Amino acid sequence: MADAQTADTTQQVTSRIPVAEPKQKNPNRVAAGKQIAEKRRQAREEQKKKLAEAEAIMAKERLRKAEEEARKAEVVDPPVVMEAPTTAPLANLTTTQWLSIASIIVSLVAIYYKREEIKGTIAKIKAPANTPVKEPAKEPVLTAPKKKGIQSMD
Repeated sequence: MADAQTADTTQQVTSRIPVAEPKQKNPNRVAAGKQIAEKRRQAREEQKKKLAEAEAIMAKERLRKAEEEARKAEVVDPPVVMEAPTTAPLANLTTTQWLSIASIIVSLVAIYYKREEIKGTIAKIKAPANTPVKEPAKEPVLTAPKKKGIQSMD
């Protein structure tokens, strides 16, 4: 037992099986990958060149249009007299405008018919707290007689 406790435990256990060499890559695949990468790089460069050419053409076109506008601005036309806008008659309203007018009218009619309720609420607000407000008589609620026997738990 004393020998087991004094044994050196810092040594690392190693396998006796020989380590296989790392698997080598297929040289044909590596070469194909490099060719693809080169083609992509060349395509990007061509695309950048075409983009630069297109931007140059667009800049020349903008410059040409600006020069034409400047030439047209030199030849000043007499100012055009604008007529005062006329008001549109009611017949030229859009569908949305007609619907909004109809909804306003319906709202006003609803308020007209509910004026009694509105008068009652205003009377409640204006009435002092100690004077009771006259409320409409309530009808008695009719209920069925309770069944005798086992009662529900609610």
